[in-house]
Amino acid sequence: MMEKNKNPNSKEFEEDINISEEEQAYIKRMLQKLIKLGMAVVYGDEDNNEKEVVFDHGGRKSICKAICCSFNFALTKDEVEKGIIKWNTEWPYFISKEKDGYCSHLNRETLECEIWENRPQRCRKYDCRKDSKVWVDWEKKIINEEVFKHLPKKG
Repeated sequence: MMEKNKNPNSKEFEEDINISEEEQAYIKRMLQKLIKLGMAVVYGDEDNNEKEVVFDHGGRKSICKAICCSFNFALTKDEVEKGIIKWNTEWPYFISKEKDGYCSHLNRETLECEIWENRPQRCRKYDCRKDSKVWVDWEKKIINEEVFKHLPKKG
């Protein structure tokens, strides 16, 4: 039985559940079916104790192409209710994306967020410097090329 106060997004929680990759894929498919049928929605759950991450990207956007703006995540209930952030009508209440796989709020020319002051909590708290799925080596500006594989093929 799960402890009541355990954060389901924590590493500790993940270790307690011990679900195989196969089972995770099945659960994800079933959740996607429930969402498509209108029987489920997903809201993000942010830790209000986490601090906002602000750092100088040091010219790395030309390397990473703002790949974090292509990641899929659910908005919080508060963000949805405010009505500023666009969400995906097919996958309520996940961040809205365009055909290129990037967030609807990303300016493609400048790679800047067009709703910066109102951007989602997930965006405010994400730190790509610590994400090995994005950077092989942040200091040496070496990107993990695998991070782009989820994007739709151009052309």
